[in-house]
Amino acid sequence: MFTNSKKRRKKVTIYLYDDELNSFETVSSALTRHVPNCNSIRAEQLALIAHNTGMAEVCSGFSPDIYAIYAHLIKSGLLVEAN
Repeated sequence: MFTNSKKRRKKVTIYLYDDELNSFETVSSALTRHVPNCNSIRAEQLALIAHNTGMAEVCSGFSPDIYAIYAHLIKSGLLVEAN
């Protein structure tokens, strides 16, 4: 019997949470700079969704790329979670 020695990579999702510290402009700017394919309109929509519902799904992908994005968002001062 053949065995596959490769481990299956787990998809990781980054969530943005609402906080009272960052302005919409700060959040939008950080998302536009660090999240691939995130323009200013999408960034503003994500910030508004997080503000109204408490959280928004920012992006998903595989490690190590997704963790690099996560680290940049943390350094920008955003309240994010990767799981």
